Amino acid sequence: MAWITGFVLLLETFGIVLMCLTLGAVVDNQSMSLAGTDPDAVVTGSYVLAVVAGLFLCACAAVALRCALRCHAPGRTGRVLLIVAAVVHGVLAAVSLALVGLAAFLGLLVVLALLVLILVSPDATLAGPRADVSPSTTP
Repeated sequence: MAWITGFVLLLETFGIVLMCLTLGAVVDNQSMSLAGTDPDAVVTGSYVLAVVAGLFLCACAAVALRCALRCHAPGRTGRVLLIVAAVVHGVLAAVSLALVGLAAFLGLLVVLALLVLILVSPDATLAGPRADVSPSTTP
């Protein structure tokens, strides 16, 4: 399950960074402002958000993939990082249900469920089924 979470977080990283860069480019081309804010400040903020969100989600994906490789739960720092990511996804899911729609809400809830699953799973179930485990044949 941790493999799936890691890959989903990497895909989400790509989507968030692409969205922030597109938003920055549109604001720059249109010279838009939010309530009188300088358009250059909005563009810079969008690019900074792309970098920060990208690094944060890449770090979360790295923690999830490391859990999958080592077949154990994350350490203290990794656990804190995944808890923060889960809280952020929960808040964004609530906001997206009101503003964006059901599809975005369900997508964020799937990622939230995957993050919580890593946090509460025992070590043996993080990497998924093992090929070397055979059923007992004793009578």
